[in-house]
Formats: sequence, C-alpha cells, structure tokens
Amino acid sequence: MIDRKAVLEAMKEFFAENFPNVPRDGIETMKASEVIQQSLDLVEFVLHLEEKLGLEININTLGERLVTKTFGELADDLVAIGSGSQ
Repeated sequence: MIDRKAVLEAMKEFFAENFPNVPRDGIETMKASEVIQQSLDLVEFVLHLEEKLGLEININTLGERLVTKTFGELADDLVAIGSGSQ
C-alpha cells in the first residue's frame, strides 16, 4: 500500500531536482499543468514516481489528469492505484 505522504515526498524530490524554482511547500494545491507542461517532463515525472513508489503508472491516464488536477489530487489517485482500487 502506498502512503500519501510518500507520494508527496517523491513529487517534492522530483521538483527539487528538476524544477528548483517551484515552491514545494504548497505543492498540494498547485495545478499540475502549471508546472509540467512538456511531454518529456511528464515522462520523467512518471518514471521518477514509479521508481520511488514501486508502482506501474499508466502515463496516458496520468497525462489526462495533469490537465485538471492538483498535485494533492494526483497523490490521492496514486494512493488509489497503489491499493488496487483504480
């Protein structure tokens, strides 16, 4: 089972490495599409999360969610995926 806090920490780690200008304190309320705008960044983001969380993530599904959701909502989705309920 994936812990929400672990998902958010993995996201923050990715941003620290790849988007150092993104403030990590308010990440949960930030729209994902405001930060990840290029497809290569999306692929790298997904690969990072898969590696850190031990999940297999369907990038097509996540890509659609990046348009409308916040990182907090994405974290909830990934917890659901990790528990097998999605």
